[in-house]
Amino acid sequence: MSALCRRSFVLFAFALTFLTFSAYGQECNQVCDPYSSSCDEYCEECTWFTVDGCGAWVGVTCGEGRFGNSKPCIPDTCTPNWVETSRVTEGTYDGRSWNGCTHHVVQEVTRQDYNQCNTHSAFWTQVTCEDNIDDYKNGCCYPSCCEGTGENNTQLECNGVHSCS
Repeated sequence: MSALCRRSFVLFAFALTFLTFSAYGQECNQVCDPYSSSCDEYCEECTWFTVDGCGAWVGVTCGEGRFGNSKPCIPDTCTPNWVETSRVTEGTYDGRSWNGCTHHVVQEVTRQDYNQCNTHSAFWTQVTCEDNIDDYKNGCCYPSCCEGTGENNTQLECNGVHSCS
């Protein structure tokens, strides 16, 4: 076999491999979000693993796995109605720079789906941790957003907590 023939064969094999892998759908654990995915949304699950990853895939939906097991999802006949039911401040901290600062508020937020759309009741309530900037200061030389009053007339204090418990 000539060098040109071998090179062409190697390039063809590489292209075929690339096209084969790019033709796969999305893995269910990356696509299916139990809070927002449709039960009919297509995804793929691995049927057996090799040392290099998945050896074979099977097409399923976000609502039903390859063994027929029901998974949390939103039926097409229902639209969630998420309503905030609680917002608790967990922390406040200062985001400083040389010419200003931002005052961050970290809050645990609870929302409930009043339509109870999800096929599993555990997903009718959603709890998230949100980090928002509620005020700021402009000025020279690393001003503090942990004391005084911000530009929006917020009394600024900090407890140094950056996340929800």
